[in-house]
Amino acid sequence: MSEQLIRSMSGQITARIREKIVNGAYPPGSQLLQDVIAAEFGVSKIPVREALVQLRAEGLVDVFAHRGFQVRPLSAEEVDEVFRLRLLIEPAAVVEGSRRACPSDHEAARVAFAKLNDALGAGELQESGDLNHAFHLALVVPRLQPITAELLNRLHTLSQRYIRLHLQPRGRVRRATKEHTALYQAWLASDTAEVSRFTAAHIDAAREDLAQLLLQSPTR
Repeated sequence: MSEQLIRSMSGQITARIREKIVNGAYPPGSQLLQDVIAAEFGVSKIPVREALVQLRAEGLVDVFAHRGFQVRPLSAEEVDEVFRLRLLIEPAAVVEGSRRACPSDHEAARVAFAKLNDALGAGELQESGDLNHAFHLALVVPRLQPITAELLNRLHTLSQRYIRLHLQPRGRVRRATKEHTALYQAWLASDTAEVSRFTAAHIDAAREDLAQLLLQSPTR
């Protein structure tokens, strides 16, 4: 097998394992056995190991002597750090996206917003992490802020595992939809003061909610 083919396969396997981690198919704290994953995907262990090393670098996987790779557990400490970093970066980035967006960027945001609303309305919480990620990054307009978008993409990848947990309590989907709608409308109107306020309030509310949930269920 050529090195180029292994790398291409490794990228595909990385994406598939990442998806299973963020949607909960591989639960927090579970072992990631290379033989089992290789058999599941019908590949050799080489691209699986490369994928797990990459996911460790992304912060989704831990590795331990004598125990191998496992999905990183959920933690209040991680939530606090990730969401505080988002608070430092995201409101200003969304303001800049709102200020500079062109019609094609508005259309991309509209599609992302509609897909997220459709999934939440249908109760498809398993899909909500990816769609929430896509909606928030669309507001940044990555083509205009590629480095910022790359940083936020990493933070949103780490956030995704918590999104379904955050949306499970009664009333949370309704509240999230209301907050997203207010943010999206302000963004379209280029109301930068409201965009900044809504983005920061939305992130901070999720951070506080998750801190309480993880405090109540520390073993999740």
